[in-house]
Amino acid sequence: MSDRVLVTGASGFIAKHIVLELVRLGVPVRGTVRSAAKAQEVRAVLRRHDADPALFDALELDLSRDEGWEEAARDCRYVLHTASPFPARQPSGKFDLVPPARDGTLRALSAARRAGCERVVVTSSVAAIFYGHPNDPSRVFGEGDVSRVESPAIMPYAVSKTVAEQAAWGVAREYGLSLSTINPALVLGPALDGVLGTSATLIDWMARRRIPVLPDVTFGIADVRDVAHAHIVAMRHPDANGRRFIVSGGERTLRSVAATAREANPKAFGIAPLPLPSWLVHAGARVSPQLAMLAAEVDRVKRLDTTPLRDVLGIAPRSPEVAIRDLVESIRQYKWK
Repeated sequence: MSDRVLVTGASGFIAKHIVLELVRLGVPVRGTVRSAAKAQEVRAVLRRHDADPALFDALELDLSRDEGWEEAARDCRYVLHTASPFPARQPSGKFDLVPPARDGTLRALSAARRAGCERVVVTSSVAAIFYGHPNDPSRVFGEGDVSRVESPAIMPYAVSKTVAEQAAWGVAREYGLSLSTINPALVLGPALDGVLGTSATLIDWMARRRIPVLPDVTFGIADVRDVAHAHIVAMRHPDANGRRFIVSGGERTLRSVAATAREANPKAFGIAPLPLPSWLVHAGARVSPQLAMLAAEVDRVKRLDTTPLRDVLGIAPRSPEVAIRDLVESIRQYKWK
């Protein structure tokens, strides 16, 4: 078997960093994409960043269809499954995102198992770890925690990531498949082109005044370069099998994120968004399901245990400030011309 790596959803924000790092290491990559245009987008990134596009080949696949998955995994040593729906706006139905997320994950794992791949690494999220639990300021969430999908306060994206990850672990247990998951917090850090991930779009929206107010919400923040590197280390590390790796450089409020972005580029950001009082969020939660989910997060800090990332994978994550500043600079370079 060759050292080829299958990267699903290869045109995604995290996936482009994975593909770039692998190609720079001389590793051949097969990427799944939704269209030929997306494949060209990835090749353009490789050329722009002085990596050999000849080491990348692409297949058009659909998460919701069986066709093509066996061909994609054939002759691949590893599978890095990053593809999953993450819309900028949450759908109204709690389980609307589950079918593509869960079924796509099962298709990727099934193809990897039939192809005899050495390990699968699934891109999950901290959303699969800490939603729906009682507020306990002393609690630190770690790899043994799982979001409660039955909670009324959990968002559809978190439901989809939780169900998909649990389905993956079920397959791994049933068939003895070697599996790791990477569970990043809010992913920021530099874009490699003008196509931003859903999390990174938050910064662009702030600059475009599309977010006039900010609630008192705190997030863990992961640098996309650390997230990508964690996938690559986990796919080879003998002690990574069966482990979940939380990636976060620390927790920051949305207001501090906005302040750091404004410091990085005062001209682009101008006047800071206004604070949105928590009492107003709670009042709106009585009539709006979207605000009800947000109300469960205001005035709350969810602390994350990144010990496995550091001790097993040997990765010391970058600070949120580095991730924010480098994202702002990359958006300036590619979008704010």
